[in-house]
Amino acid sequence: MAITLSEAERAELVRRAGLLDRRPAERARIIQACADGVSNAAAAWAVGVAVKTAGKWRRSFTAERMAGLEDAGRIGRPKADLVLSEAERAQLTRWARRAKTSQFLALRAKIVLRCAEGGTNKQAAADLGVDESTVDRWRARFVAKRLDGLHQTVHLDQDRRRDPQLPRQGQDEPPTKQN
Repeated sequence: MAITLSEAERAELVRRAGLLDRRPAERARIIQACADGVSNAAAAWAVGVAVKTAGKWRRSFTAERMAGLEDAGRIGRPKADLVLSEAERAQLTRWARRAKTSQFLALRAKIVLRCAEGGTNKQAAADLGVDESTVDRWRARFVAKRLDGLHQTVHLDQDRRRDPQLPRQGQDEPPTKQN
């Protein structure tokens, strides 16, 4: 399938190829390569995707032009909306910027602020240099418990360091005192 681009399509593909969002940028680069007359395999190699992916977007573009490059609806449960009140935004900003805030709380505040800006958890994780599961956890905890959900949780292991008589994980009863 040969692809011939109009000037408007070419300009839009150049714009999309420069986007930070990886998916639309890849699709645009695939179509640009295909318009230059290369095979699906060559386009896939140039962009760094599978040959099937290049073929899929070439067929989609041929059938629907620019509309064929749009995302189809996502499957799975959508993320809960994260909307901040002005008071919450102010508090999170203070925690994120204040030097005396614990590093953990500051990071959690930055995660929530970044998620509130929009985008995916994967994008937020990449922007903040943390694992995606960390963003998932703190986003969900904030949605469920708001600001209270971000405070340091005390783990049983931390309590045990202070009081060795507490049970270890998996034990039903605390150890008895040796006289």
